Amino acid sequence: MKNIKGLSILLFVLTVILLPHSIYNETFAQSVNTNVSSSRNRLSQTSPLFFQKSDLMKIGAFYYPEQWPHEQWERDFNNMAKYGFDFTHMAEFAWTYMEPEDGKFDFKWLDDAIGLAAKAGLKVILCTPSLCPPAWMGEKYPEIYLVGSDGRRREHGVRANASLSNDRYKFFVDRIVTAMAEHYGKDTRIMGWQLDNEPLATSDYSPSARLAFQEWLKKRYGTIDKLNAVWMGSFWSTRYSNFEQVLIPNEAMNGEDKLSPHALLDFQRFTAAVTGNFLNRQTDILRKYILPTQWITTNYVNVSTSSDPRLSDHLDFPSFTLYPVNGRNELGGINFRTGNPYRLYEACDYYRSIHGITGVMELQPGQVNWASINPMLYPGTVHMWILQAFGGGCSFVCTYRYRHPLASSEMYHDGIVGTDGVTLSQGGNEFVQAIQELKKLRLFYDSKAKMPEQIAKRKTAYLWSHEVMWDLDLQQQTTLWSSWRYRNMYTSAIKSTGAPVDFITETDDFSAYPFLVAPAYQLIDEVLVEKWHQYVENGGHLILSCRTGQKDKNGHFFEGNWAAPISSLIGANVEFFDMLLPDDKGSVKTKSNTYTWNCWGDVLKPTAGTEVLATYADQFYTGKAAAITRKLGKGTVTYIGVYSKDGQLEREIVRDVYQRAGVEIEDLPKGVYMEWRDGFIVAVNYTDQDFKLMIPDNASILIGSNPLKPAQSIIWSFQNNAKQ
Repeated sequence: MKNIKGLSILLFVLTVILLPHSIYNETFAQSVNTNVSSSRNRLSQTSPLFFQKSDLMKIGAFYYPEQWPHEQWERDFNNMAKYGFDFTHMAEFAWTYMEPEDGKFDFKWLDDAIGLAAKAGLKVILCTPSLCPPAWMGEKYPEIYLVGSDGRRREHGVRANASLSNDRYKFFVDRIVTAMAEHYGKDTRIMGWQLDNEPLATSDYSPSARLAFQEWLKKRYGTIDKLNAVWMGSFWSTRYSNFEQVLIPNEAMNGEDKLSPHALLDFQRFTAAVTGNFLNRQTDILRKYILPTQWITTNYVNVSTSSDPRLSDHLDFPSFTLYPVNGRNELGGINFRTGNPYRLYEACDYYRSIHGITGVMELQPGQVNWASINPMLYPGTVHMWILQAFGGGCSFVCTYRYRHPLASSEMYHDGIVGTDGVTLSQGGNEFVQAIQELKKLRLFYDSKAKMPEQIAKRKTAYLWSHEVMWDLDLQQQTTLWSSWRYRNMYTSAIKSTGAPVDFITETDDFSAYPFLVAPAYQLIDEVLVEKWHQYVENGGHLILSCRTGQKDKNGHFFEGNWAAPISSLIGANVEFFDMLLPDDKGSVKTKSNTYTWNCWGDVLKPTAGTEVLATYADQFYTGKAAAITRKLGKGTVTYIGVYSKDGQLEREIVRDVYQRAGVEIEDLPKGVYMEWRDGFIVAVNYTDQDFKLMIPDNASILIGSNPLKPAQSIIWSFQNNAKQ
């Protein structure tokens, strides 16, 4: 069998060498794309084969057999199983070991590791190694490397250094993925595949990328005249005569002048599309060989900024990486030890919403090596994150990594066990604790459990677009603007109500949600505005905020008043917008409170029938409207035109929208979050204060205690009898 596999790989290589790359790419694309249409619908048909709901959540840990003596592998896998881990993860950076020479493959060592893991009772996630091309590749073909904005080519010795647009590099990736798929695709010990690692859609300025960008633009615009119109080629004589003249827009090489924001937006779109296609390409190869029970994912970073996970739409589902403690202190006190309070719930809500399944592929096990400051975690923190991931709907949590490394770039990065290879770290003990508690929770699982009506009435959609975020970041207009923190501000306000949240797109069904929030949704068209109108008129409650509706989908202003297409929707005109200096503080008043702002303020002129919720209390526009609401049909639309300093204004108004709609809500402080999942309610506390939760008398606390202490979690349900 191995000789047959070797022969097939050899024939594959010879075919590619003999054919021109352009012919090869077309032929290969035709062969793998036969599975594309079916793969997009595969999830709904086979997801029960991936994760059984009664298992609740599986727990695993990364292991690097190539980094440790062979004689220690069996001990490590046995200990991993003894602690209760369900699976391990291998091979993501091991290309040089699987293909030590060009076209010569060695899976013997990996076979041994998988065999020992399976013997211990562990399933395995295999990872394609495309993030780390081996030295021989760059030595022979230096054109495979990415070129940075500084014009310098990346070299061997780091990761993520290859050009995803380069045909030769894509050939090598295709070949190693094919070899792995042929070797392990029918192996029942393999539970799933992770592609690459933390795909970031890194900007590439190489010759390969320039040619690919030109082809992408041809397909997008069709004619050079249309591109010139969108990029405003009449400005500064920047028009092109043909697509071959187009350069990659590179601000780092163009001094103080600003490049066309429309060109920069298109380059961001292109870069994200290249990354999505790169992942789809690997998925399509694997799909031809693997068992239907083996799933395919990749691990994006938090709510990814540069890459758009919805573009890698051939995956079975996306997963994510999460390192919450990174040298920041969002809430004060001990929060620098419990982590960024927004990241985990946002990632769960975002990635789960794409295909209905997600998991944490990398969860911080303790101290890390890469942050600006790397403090020790507060006891209980890792355990809290694991249970929060469960509450957020994750099907698995995997930690990076099992063993604490002894050398190289990540030698200060904690593992489940310490530097002796056997002693559990603080985070390791907390993983073991969570593993044992999940076993207990499985006894209380009820397949018929339904979300309580009180919680379902709060269900909220967060309208999200990477293109909107990219456009905001391209023209911030003030150094105080942060799209990431602005999102945190609104999701935190929503979460304070205890509302379940899904991140959705413009093409999704708005009517499935009583509440829809779309902060700073800058790029719009008539279709979206009409969809908002219909949503509100049919009874939905829409919350918009400053900067919404300023531009069309090409990033151009409308020929009319500011945000003219939404004026009739919000019941007001945006007269102008303002921003203050970093040390300045403007004031905004509601009926009950006064808040400060300095980043952004839309000054509004309401029309008849629109209620003013907040007004500016100083500047030359004292008394002008800063936030408004109106009834429209059966629903309401609220516009919050000011970006406050601490998010408390937004919190007050967002909560008021739910209460005016007659919906009962929680009153959770920032840093305390509550989720419903499969009949369980999970709450966690990122703050340094105890918090008393309002738990019904007929509920049973299964894990934790009330009041909820810092860095602790609590789970309760209304099921009183465990299954025997």
